[in-house]
Amino acid sequence: MLKIIHPRYHNRFAEILKRASEHIEAVYAVDLKEVDSTIHSYDLVSKLNLPNNGRVWDGRGLPKTGLLMIVLGVILVKGNCAAEEDIWKFLNMMRVY
Repeated sequence: MLKIIHPRYHNRFAEILKRASEHIEAVYAVDLKEVDSTIHSYDLVSKLNLPNNGRVWDGRGLPKTGLLMIVLGVILVKGNCAAEEDIWKFLNMMRVY
């Protein structure tokens, strides 16, 4: 994550991550949990008790929270700014849309 943060702000990374985590939690009801502190690995965990584990159909398909992570990943890969057309193309490629 430090690769996308300007070097001038590296010393403020912990504060930036904390504030970003708070916003993600407030907007998406997803909590950022540290998985491994030695390699600074994190996981996004839904705070909602969704029926069918968040899947649209019972036992099938991608959880809705997984879809959020995919879209956020596309935005990250596109340099933190993805056009709507890029998102739709990717979702079409994944056969989601």
